[in-house]
Amino acid sequence: MRYVMNFEELLETRDARKTTKVRLPYGYFYKRLIDGKYSNFVEFHDEVADHVAFSSCVRREAEEMSKLDDRRQLKFTPNEGGDGVYAIAVEVGHYLTFEQLLNENPAIVARKNFISSTISDLVDLTTQLNDKNIFHVCFAPSNVLVRKSGANVRLLCHGSYYMKLEQDVLYDGVEDFVAPEVFAEGTVDARTDVYSLGKFVAWLYQSGGIPFELKGVLAKATAQSPDDRYASVKDFHQALLARQSMRRTGLVGVAALLIALLAVGCYFYLLPTPEVIEYVKPVDEPIPDDMVDDESLLLDIGADADSATIAAAVQQQAYLNDSLSVDERKMREYQAKAEQIFRKQFTRAADQILSKIYNNEKMNLTEKDFLARSRAMTEELAKKEAELAKEANLGNDRSQRIASEIIDQLTSKKMKELDPDYMGIHKKPSDDDKTINTTVKNKK
Repeated sequence: MRYVMNFEELLETRDARKTTKVRLPYGYFYKRLIDGKYSNFVEFHDEVADHVAFSSCVRREAEEMSKLDDRRQLKFTPNEGGDGVYAIAVEVGHYLTFEQLLNENPAIVARKNFISSTISDLVDLTTQLNDKNIFHVCFAPSNVLVRKSGANVRLLCHGSYYMKLEQDVLYDGVEDFVAPEVFAEGTVDARTDVYSLGKFVAWLYQSGGIPFELKGVLAKATAQSPDDRYASVKDFHQALLARQSMRRTGLVGVAALLIALLAVGCYFYLLPTPEVIEYVKPVDEPIPDDMVDDESLLLDIGADADSATIAAAVQQQAYLNDSLSVDERKMREYQAKAEQIFRKQFTRAADQILSKIYNNEKMNLTEKDFLARSRAMTEELAKKEAELAKEANLGNDRSQRIASEIIDQLTSKKMKELDPDYMGIHKKPSDDDKTINTTVKNKK
């Protein structure tokens, strides 16, 4: 009887020609054709598999992981030879390492909720493992897997099963993602996973720079001493969410401040003798011409490129230089380019929003109506700033400062284009104005 492959196997067969061995810390991950079907295998490095305790470690992990009911944990079966376990057969599916994923599709980091869902999935699974005294130890991009369809997180082998091995051999090449105590033969616990997961989160953000509000959280998570870190990955995750929530609260505060400033400005203007306040034009921070005109930056994309394209180009260029590190000078250039595009996009959006109220029709309103429209306009500006800043991976302090400069400049320009004396809002006549009017009438 002829064997008929299912749909998933057909897809894997189609992609098989492109499949090569991928290096994990403990072995090479690849596909093998057996009886007309493609199966996933990890062939362990000789220097790892030769350890006398290695085979027993693999058998124990395979047995215990088979009992864990979570699709994010890959199941596997040891393959044994005359000298013990030399490989493992991994469950069916098309899997990539995160390192491969971002090399092939760097724009995925700009996809909505990609980073947050990745972190959440890793935290959920790691919390389950830690509760059973199982620790992943190394969340290096080459040691965290993802299902190609849907980009869902998967984990395979966990470091705490292999503590009897030589750790510097096991994690050769990915030492930066492993806590110091692992190499010092110290205690390995949940704080060890906090350190490594913190390094992984920082790596996810490397293309656009770590958001300012998260730097303190990541610094604590990756502290050299375990005592200075978060007690668990769950605590670490809650701290990340809290800081991100503070950023959103900060944006609301900025919106409220702008509304208050508009209200105060209108109040003083409507007084009989308003105080003249000199407008000071913000100092521009132009990007150097040689940086802006460099056609090689961001893979020759134009200034009108969308934020997803920017993120893709930045990440792709970073990986062309080094898959695990980014040249700081280049990153500054990419960041400057991203800021330039943010300025252009926000200027266009802010001009449209401000034009809704700063025009002759809308300015001839009552004070109550004017303030109501100003409040709506300010909220819309703050929402647009947050949206564009997130897409461009700019820190909130930087994006808010740029947005504030642009709003000040546009507002000043639009006010000057309107009635320079009244701004379209008729102020109350002062006593001096009344005296002058009476004198003119008497002369007539």
